Amino acid sequence: MLSLARNSGSSTICLHSLRRFHISVTRYEKATPKAKNSGAKKLKKADKPEPDEMKPTEYPSGIPFHRSRIEAFLEELDASEATGPSLEDLKSMKPSQPAGPGSPTYPEEYENALKRIQRAFKVTQTTEFMNKIAYEGKLPATHREMAQVLIDKSWDWPPPHELERRQRESVEKITEDIPVSTATLLLLMAEDPHSFSVLGTKFGLRLSLGQSQEPVILAYGLRNGISELRKYLQLKSQQTVSRSIDIRPGQSISPSLVQMAIRKAKTYAEILPPQTLELTAFTDDALQKAERLIRRLLYLEDHELAIPLIAQIPPPINNEDSPELAYYPFLPGKNIPHILEKRRLFRLKRVATWLDGYDERESSPFGHSFLDLKGTKLEIDDCVAILGGPPLEGHARSWTASFGHLLFDTSTPTITSPYPGSWSIKSILKQIQTTNWNAHFVPSQPSLLFTNVPTTITTAHRVVYRPAQPKDSRPVRQISSEAAESRIFILEVKMEYDTGLKELDDLDGHDTSAEKIAILPLHGSHRCRTGVEASVDALLPEKAMDMRLTVRDLRGIYESDESESIKSYLEQLLQFLQYQVDEQPAAPEKIQYNGETYILESSSSVRRAYETIAQESNKWGTGDISSFEDVYIVAETALNLDSQEKTSHCFIETSDCDPKNWEAFLTHSAAIASIPFTPQGGDRGFQTPVFSE
Repeated sequence: MLSLARNSGSSTICLHSLRRFHISVTRYEKATPKAKNSGAKKLKKADKPEPDEMKPTEYPSGIPFHRSRIEAFLEELDASEATGPSLEDLKSMKPSQPAGPGSPTYPEEYENALKRIQRAFKVTQTTEFMNKIAYEGKLPATHREMAQVLIDKSWDWPPPHELERRQRESVEKITEDIPVSTATLLLLMAEDPHSFSVLGTKFGLRLSLGQSQEPVILAYGLRNGISELRKYLQLKSQQTVSRSIDIRPGQSISPSLVQMAIRKAKTYAEILPPQTLELTAFTDDALQKAERLIRRLLYLEDHELAIPLIAQIPPPINNEDSPELAYYPFLPGKNIPHILEKRRLFRLKRVATWLDGYDERESSPFGHSFLDLKGTKLEIDDCVAILGGPPLEGHARSWTASFGHLLFDTSTPTITSPYPGSWSIKSILKQIQTTNWNAHFVPSQPSLLFTNVPTTITTAHRVVYRPAQPKDSRPVRQISSEAAESRIFILEVKMEYDTGLKELDDLDGHDTSAEKIAILPLHGSHRCRTGVEASVDALLPEKAMDMRLTVRDLRGIYESDESESIKSYLEQLLQFLQYQVDEQPAAPEKIQYNGETYILESSSSVRRAYETIAQESNKWGTGDISSFEDVYIVAETALNLDSQEKTSHCFIETSDCDPKNWEAFLTHSAAIASIPFTPQGGDRGFQTPVFSE
């Protein structure tokens, strides 16, 4: 009896062997003559019921012949030759109780299985197996190599040398340079300044920035971790999206502006010639935020260039005709605007001998003339042409004197004065004009307000729009002293909260749904106002602070006449304040009013405090500024909702614009500008010859 065991170890019959046996039997039957009585013997048993495989077969000679089991198997093998063996045949050859990878006998067992498969299948059949398993690599050249791939994929038996390599890589540490684009590298650091430490912990590596012409990450650790890091960086690089911003001719892009876009919007910005700014980010939202921020900052710089600059002629000291001025380093007590970070800033002050009895608090307010950049002598009210006539029809006029510092920056790496030494006021103004320096007005608060208790506090929201500039317009620095009028659109509202509680000390169990928040107009009965404004910056070298004078003619806009974008924005803002939505809405980028397009300049959340400063209690000094007792000012702390930048403002605002009140308004302004500006605030009884702002 011949036993047919397909996967019983050494007793397994190879398919090729069965084929050879089948051919031998056929040849033997043809060569051997039939016995004469063989047909009779078969006929005697014909009437007995036989199974299907044992039924007689009629050959061409007419002699019936009964098939054996081996013949039936071989005939089935012939019938399946057209389709060939299947993957199930390959899997069935796997030992039922293998030692498997990791066993000491695995190499020997693997080699025996490899030889068994090579004997069982022809090269064409193993090639078909490679197609059936969807092998994507390069087709192996030899029969043995194909058998290795089949065992690895079908049985999950890797070659012994592959196991050794994996074990070696699991403990072997290497150093490898991973190339990465500049945009991807900076975006990762913008998302998280500690990204190298985070990625190193995540993948079990030690990372550092390699020194090469192209940016590379130097990774030290296991091969698997380095491979995973490489895949992660490739995925992040594929996620980047880019957008270009065309810069108008003549518009400069400062490095500080580019750095702000990287930090605040988590975007990589690159300046490309001739006038293009390329933005790259991981998300479209970051790109939109960066573009929104950069366009507003560029527009703000253009607006600053249009504001004329004048300087007050310092009064003489000890009968001197021309007091000397010098550039002193500006050392702020608080953070300066982001766009001015990492710049060497200087303020113009008068050179004075510390023991000559000079005190800036005793200077006269605005009794002396001013000079513009051309050296023309004028009065401050001559700079604002809008003051020469009555307010526009239907408009209300207001005066605002904002206090801060006019600063000049230099690109030198050390804190060195742009022009060492002392100079006359005319020489200083000529230097500013010829060198094309820009004076940056940085709003500030006098130190006295840091400890003063405000009278009232209001939470407000302010959105400012200005007309869109033509694409072919060039920003021009204002040289003349006359302030040009510009149109403006302002949305100003205040928030009023009603908690519904008589006592705010006990908030346990308080239902926040009972709170009522209302958005009301900040000025009068109109949420939006539009009109014209004109500003001029005044250098006050003999005082502690400089000033920006702004005159506005504004008229209110009825709620029914507001644009739909403004109405929709305020509705969304109210829903956010009432906790109905989680995401704070953004102010519209553009609005239309009376057929004119306005571009967003700033959107801020404002803490507005009304202060009353008594001169006698704070001992500002004596002289011309002692004819009044109290000064009413407005102190604001504004948070830019896009750049998240905080600024402090201090200004005097009046709507009582009778010409006879002009002198009183300037006198109050001079008094505020004369308040000492020191980081500590309070009394300046102890003086040192150090310029401290």
